[in-house]
Amino acid sequence: MNIDKAKKETVKLLKDLIEINSENPPGNEAEIAGYAKEFLEGVGVKTELVPLAENRDSLVGLIPGSGQGSIVLCGHLDTVRADAEKWETPPFQGVVRDGKIYGRGASDMKGGCAVIMEAAKLLADSADRLEKTLIFALTADEEAGYGGAKTLVEAGLLDEAEFLIVTEPTDGRPYIGEKGELWIEANFFGQAAHGSTPERGINTILPGAEFCRRLHREVERLPEDELLGRTTLNIGQFNGGWQPNVVPDETTIKLDFRPISEGHMEKVMELVGGLGEETAEEVGARFSRQVTERQRPLISDREDPYVKNFLAAARGEASAAEEATIVPYCTDAAAVVPQLEIPLVIYGPGSIDLAHQPDEYIELESLGEALETLKNFLQRYVRG
Repeated sequence: MNIDKAKKETVKLLKDLIEINSENPPGNEAEIAGYAKEFLEGVGVKTELVPLAENRDSLVGLIPGSGQGSIVLCGHLDTVRADAEKWETPPFQGVVRDGKIYGRGASDMKGGCAVIMEAAKLLADSADRLEKTLIFALTADEEAGYGGAKTLVEAGLLDEAEFLIVTEPTDGRPYIGEKGELWIEANFFGQAAHGSTPERGINTILPGAEFCRRLHREVERLPEDELLGRTTLNIGQFNGGWQPNVVPDETTIKLDFRPISEGHMEKVMELVGGLGEETAEEVGARFSRQVTERQRPLISDREDPYVKNFLAAARGEASAAEEATIVPYCTDAAAVVPQLEIPLVIYGPGSIDLAHQPDEYIELESLGEALETLKNFLQRYVRG
């Protein structure tokens, strides 16, 4: 197929994907997975639906190669929710305007899924046999905990994988890994009392607020890495008390850390425990913590042949592998790489800055560039 024709078809694919609502929650990825299945089977790709829950499916497509091992292209079918009242363009119509296509998931990451699907068609159309098997993994539930990717690993569908490409939006720049993800719930317990006699109670909002202030300051002091960036903290939720005339005896704080190393991950755990106990003790309160999500940072070897070849395909032969860095967010790779111990690259169309935003869009040009890069890389494994 002519590459220009393929680029135009990618836009049509993305428009169709946007028009299928797959907000998570609740997910309902079965419909969009079914659409992808019909498309891939129509171009000669063998597929399998992998259920996660009722009306929630992931999809795996496969083009067999002549040798051992496989390359996995991965994208997620679910999106975050869209509040239509905050959008100027309808979030589920795939409006094309001024070189862009608008809609929920356009950038994060139905654009990347459309590129995977069109790349599958290009390779399936080839008269040459593949050296490596290609696996196209379109997952459910990435936005809520990588549930779909986990089921693919548990089912053994990726056991032969040697390399993982995740097509999350990266503005067309390749990355060789991702920061970790550490979510901690911190709890302070005190003593309720009437609001007119606060001295008789133990107000847990006070140590909670002091804890957040000190923790934020200490995390900012962690050393920054020139290539990997810095470990960050988002204080995502702070809940304490239930009405003004009652001293709040419980406060819950939900923390989102993105560590650049396992050393920083352990340091963060120490900081939360130490500062939590310290600020609670200052007012006579009690403290506890619970880790609710933990994914270690993932960094590929820059000298790995797959990684080097992909960097060359994406940035030209003169690309310096030592300049490659990692993305600040987590992807489905968190559920795949630690289990299979394979290198990964994160590369895709669109911008992560537009993810989860009203009037999300993707530049049409970026779709074509990503498709051409994937085609050029994958053709290394097509025998002439």
